[in-house]
Formats: sequence, C-alpha cells, structure tokens
Amino acid sequence: MKTAIIGAGLAGLSCAVTLEKHGHTADIFEQRKKIGFHYDIAELMTPILHAPIKDAVKFFSETHDIHLKPTSNVQKIYVHSENESAYVEGKIGFINMRGEYEESYEKQLAEQLVHSTIHYDSHATYEDISKEYTHVVLATGNLLDIQQIQPYDLAYPSTFAGALVKGDFVRNEVHTWFNNHFAPQGMGYLLPHSTTHATLVNVYPQYEDDWVHRRNEFWQAMVKQASLNLNQKITIEKEFTITDYMVGKCNYPRIGNTFFVGNCFGAITPFLGFGQTGSILSGIYAAQDICGLGNYEELSKPLYKDYDDSLVLRRAIESLSNHQLDLVTMSLRNSMLKKIVTQPNMSVLKGLSHLLKPFTSK
Repeated sequence: MKTAIIGAGLAGLSCAVTLEKHGHTADIFEQRKKIGFHYDIAELMTPILHAPIKDAVKFFSETHDIHLKPTSNVQKIYVHSENESAYVEGKIGFINMRGEYEESYEKQLAEQLVHSTIHYDSHATYEDISKEYTHVVLATGNLLDIQQIQPYDLAYPSTFAGALVKGDFVRNEVHTWFNNHFAPQGMGYLLPHSTTHATLVNVYPQYEDDWVHRRNEFWQAMVKQASLNLNQKITIEKEFTITDYMVGKCNYPRIGNTFFVGNCFGAITPFLGFGQTGSILSGIYAAQDICGLGNYEELSKPLYKDYDDSLVLRRAIESLSNHQLDLVTMSLRNSMLKKIVTQPNMSVLKGLSHLLKPFTSK
C-alpha cells in the first residue's frame, strides 16, 4: 500500500499522523514552501459545532492520540447586534492559531510526524500522483481540484477582511457581531491570543457584487464598532483580505481509492465558518479506512449532519433584519437559553435553530 496526501493542512496532516500510528506512512505534497496559511489568524474550536464532543482537545488526545495545545480556552462569548449586547459563559471552546505562528495547529501536527515526508513547493497534479499511489487523500481545500473529480455543493462564496490588532483583551473572552450594516448576512468576531493582541475579522457571503466592492467601508465600520463595544481604541497592526472563499461540501467522501478530507470534504461549518474539528476528524477517518479500521462513508456521516444543521442555522440568521437580530441578542439574556450554548449534548445547532424560529417566521 502506497498513500499520497495532497495538502499539508489540518486534514492532510491529521491523516498522516493517524496512518503512522497504525504502522503506515504517507508522502505529503504541499504547494507552499512551508506549513501554514499565507496569513496569520486565530480561530475558534467550539463544541457548538460538533456535538456531542464537549472538549475537542481532550477528545483528540484521549481517543486518537493526537495532541494539540490551544492558545487559550474560552469561558465567555459576547454577542453584539446593532443596539443590544449579551453574553453566555461556560466551556465555550478553545482559541487556536493558524498560519505561520510557531504554535499553529498545522505546525503542532507536523511535529508529531516521524516517518512520513512532506514534499514542499510541490506542484504535482492529482492525475500524476494518482498513477503512482494506491491511495490518494485530497486535502488541498481547492474547489477546482474537487470539481475535476466529482460535484461540489457550494453553499456560498465569502469575503473576509481581517487583521492582527492590538489592545487590552481578556484572553478567554470572545466577541461576535451580527450587524447587517457592515457584515450583511455575515458576522464579525474578535479572538484574543494574548492580553495585548487579537484577531479581528469581518466575514460575509458574496451574494451581491456591491458587498465585495464595499469591503473596506464595511471593515472600517467593523473596527469602529469593535472599539466602541470594547470601550478602547483598537490598533490595526497587520491586515489581510480574502475573496471567493468557498464554503460547501462534496457529494461523496470517497470515490474509488481517492478520499476527500478537510475543505475538500466540507469541513467548514457554514454557521460560524470554522472547520478545525471537522477537518481533523475527516483526516483521521480517512486514515482509519485506509488502514482497514473503518468505513469512511459511515464514519463521515456525522460530519455531513453537522454541516447540514449548521447550514440551516446560517440560512435562518441570514434572513434576520437588524431589529430581529436585536431581539435574538436580548433573548440570550434568558438564563435558560444561555445553557443551550454550553451543553453540546442538547444538540446545540438544532437548539439555536429552534430559538430563531419565532424571529424568522413571517
């Protein structure tokens, strides 16, 4: 058996680490010259998106012998709409780094490899690689790579404007914004990775061309609102922008001996736009199938369900006006409703969808 993994992101590296734990190795082909995104960013890993996993870091360590060190844990998440603010607290999840940070999850996974080889600056095509290997794991996250092999169900393309920002932050407190004036049908978020630095992002779907053209205008409004809600001047240190970031899922997790993992599978949950847990799980499950320890189609069914539930919730939020978003934010002050976010066994995504029904009904 000879396995190739195309892409050295979370999914591809998790697949390689799992293969090694069961006595196999892989050749990993990465287009870039080093591990990590071409931009630096913090992300949120939360049980809201993947019930009933309450603690993903503990789960990966104890169940799959994959060890990750997050930047911090999250105990409180603030929700800001145009005129209202509320928060929920509990075991919300973890903040982790991506990109070129030394402690990024990609670099942590790469350090756990012993025998597999990462071929950097590799531009070998799927067609070439598939001729030489018995199994191919497609983990590039590139929509074009997927569409050459099978249909891809696109939920929406999105635009990001973000930056590394400086200020005075509480490391275990996250802030989110739902405001159609600067994040139409999208959201903003601030994730601290120290007491002085954080990632601030404004992200929304590209449903209208005008939204893409007004990206800078929306971004400036986002920064102004964040400074207002945090009661401090937020200083921009390093900005980044992304357009045409595709969120969707493939129709089939496996075709022949080709496995689709990470963003090639559909690991990004449409509700919040984070996909670390799903990416790592898809890589693990593909490796288990290759090793004869499971069936990838069956193992990945819960990931498809998480995606579908998340998309339902996103569509509900997209339909809300700013006034309705204010009402939803106010409802989060209810102590009973706060528990929804911190009890993943209650099927949080469905619970939140149920919460939004009164506001989305005509």
